[in-house]
Amino acid sequence: MDMKEKIHFRNEPFMARVSDKGEEPIKCTPVVYDEMLSCGVGIFYEDGKGQAWGMMTPRNLIAAWRATEILRHFDSIEHSSLSSAYHTGLRDPHKNDVESYVNPTIEKIGREAYDTIMSMPVPEEIIRAVLDNQQDDFPPALWPITQEVRVGTIQWRQEFADAGIKHPAEVDAKEREQEATIAAFESLLASYSKATNLPRKCMGMNHLEGALLTLVEKNMGQAHSDEVVIALAGAVGRIASFEFAMSLMPSLGPRTQEEYGLQIETEKQGAIFSSAEWLITVSSGFSWRSWRRRKGSLTLNDAKQLLGRLLVEYFPPKQHTEESATA
Repeated sequence: MDMKEKIHFRNEPFMARVSDKGEEPIKCTPVVYDEMLSCGVGIFYEDGKGQAWGMMTPRNLIAAWRATEILRHFDSIEHSSLSSAYHTGLRDPHKNDVESYVNPTIEKIGREAYDTIMSMPVPEEIIRAVLDNQQDDFPPALWPITQEVRVGTIQWRQEFADAGIKHPAEVDAKEREQEATIAAFESLLASYSKATNLPRKCMGMNHLEGALLTLVEKNMGQAHSDEVVIALAGAVGRIASFEFAMSLMPSLGPRTQEEYGLQIETEKQGAIFSSAEWLITVSSGFSWRSWRRRKGSLTLNDAKQLLGRLLVEYFPPKQHTEESATA
């Protein structure tokens, strides 16, 4: 762990055995850290060394703080301990498909300890870290504060509204509206799911739905057919899923911003191709409002060009993940 990283929070130290550091327990200090390509939970050891685990996105400082509390209940630290603690600290693990991390961790520390940690008030130090670092290139996520207000571990205050954080009541009303929107596209969503071999309910389709909601808010349907809207949402959803997968394995991901950009570009082309293939299979029988079909039917190349242009138009660079993770 590099001391140049930004440390937002240091929890109380605890004693634990650490893999590769002998059989005797040593002092471990868990921290919440932040850097350009990763944000999460780390541990400093009494010899001055340490380890860290985090994701590029989402940058959830509250989950990372709870991870520092969870780690203090471990009597041994293994390679996977930090990621397990972080995912167990999420407010809604079932929505993030991380039960495989959470259930063993709860069994390890005990349900009573887990429930106590999940009900602890969020420290003001963490709240300030979220609010005061929004000018960073990769700012902490704001939505975890809404989650905590809902369950009572943070009390609502005007400062949150001023920062653009939504109150749970506003979120609930928005979710009802979004559910109605998704229902209106259900037949096409089922078709896309089947054609791309994605289970109808999975993280990939969740990312697609998030992109779809963004496109509906941008009134894309006024200029394009529902099929084109779903195809573009599918491409954006696949890119977002790829970015999320890379964030789960930062050590295996790109080491520089240039490498990251090259990987995203490769995935983008694959996502456009996959969506274009689906689009041409459902393109007969409806009229295009903004695309003149050549030779009487939409070709694969036509569809690829269309989706590539619309991707840039509706999701400018650096917005693919941000605007497709709202489902």
